[in-house]
Amino acid sequence: MKIFFSGGLPKSGSNMIKNVLSQNEKISIYPYSPIIDSLSTMKSTFFNQEAARNRNIDSFEECIKSFLKEGLAGWSKVLNKKASVYIDDNRNWLGNLEDLENIFNGKMIVFIKDLKSIINSLEYIYLNKIDYNTNFTNNFYQYQPNNKQLQRVIKFFDLDFMKIPLTGIHRIIEEKNKDNFYFTKYENLILNPEKELRNIYKFLNMKYSQHDLNNIEVSYDTPLSHIPYGNVRNFKKIEQLNKKNLLNKETIMYIETNFKWFYDHFYKV
Repeated sequence: MKIFFSGGLPKSGSNMIKNVLSQNEKISIYPYSPIIDSLSTMKSTFFNQEAARNRNIDSFEECIKSFLKEGLAGWSKVLNKKASVYIDDNRNWLGNLEDLENIFNGKMIVFIKDLKSIINSLEYIYLNKIDYNTNFTNNFYQYQPNNKQLQRVIKFFDLDFMKIPLTGIHRIIEEKNKDNFYFTKYENLILNPEKELRNIYKFLNMKYSQHDLNNIEVSYDTPLSHIPYGNVRNFKKIEQLNKKNLLNKETIMYIETNFKWFYDHFYKV
């Protein structure tokens, strides 16, 4: 079984794509996998063992790498014995590119979206979904000249689900290490979903399989994934969704200025 990874920015269509790909029995996906979150603890435990001090460190490190690779392979086989491709999904892989490369020699699908659109969605949640915005509201405001919305937006970008994938994406661009990564743009996905799916299949080195894009079973979901529009079960519906812009000029300028590298690389006209 071939092993791939996926992750990316919030609100960027990752759950939608996972639900579509899961229609293919040859593809197994574990959403929000605990593997990455346990990896550092496992490595630390191994290297703190007395056995590590009594053996050649390089040999011991290779043993650990092999153990982790074979363990993930076994994990994937149990989930779906029919599958030929397993995708381990967690955006935190973008915060651990060294292990992704050195242990798993991993290839990764990275989901991206216009940052202004993502922040607009988070602002909508903050303003309209009080039951979900608890984690967003802590320590937002400070005594400074920035407007209140901009203060919230600065905090949004400091949250792990924004900071970790953005840092990883920036590293990939800076280090020119793109061969093992396929960037899926949300905007391309909505504009021409079949074309984008074909590109993903090419990256997975799989023969393309037709998908039902109008009747998508929601297998993978999180509370934030369906805000503000509900669970999207077809692409025709999502094409019709036009969010009202909630961002003021100062906020837009802040995003475009501070993340110029992102726009220059992915959205330059």
